[in-house]
Amino acid sequence: MVKKVQGTVAQFGTKGYGFIMGDDGEKYFVHQKNIFNKSRLKVNTRVVFNTQNSEKGWVAMDVNLEKSIKTPNLKSKTLSYNTIKSMFVILFIIQAIIVYKIFGW
Repeated sequence: MVKKVQGTVAQFGTKGYGFIMGDDGEKYFVHQKNIFNKSRLKVNTRVVFNTQNSEKGWVAMDVNLEKSIKTPNLKSKTLSYNTIKSMFVILFIIQAIIVYKIFGW
């Protein structure tokens, strides 16, 4: 039986395997080949994964990083079109002054 579970990486070694502690209280074995994008997991990272029961116990399959519930307010960190345009105008004026000073036209 396959089920979707959330959990926290409890242990992940340099050899490419470790364990995830599921929110359901179960401990799941995870191998590098079962991680989405083949990225390395770090301890205390929140993950979402499917489970599969094997002869040796539960195995985490299709492991993916959990999407953060709180996302940063990106709108406040982006520059408006007019701000970018103004920056280019200022940069152009500064370059024109430098060229004038160097070549003395």
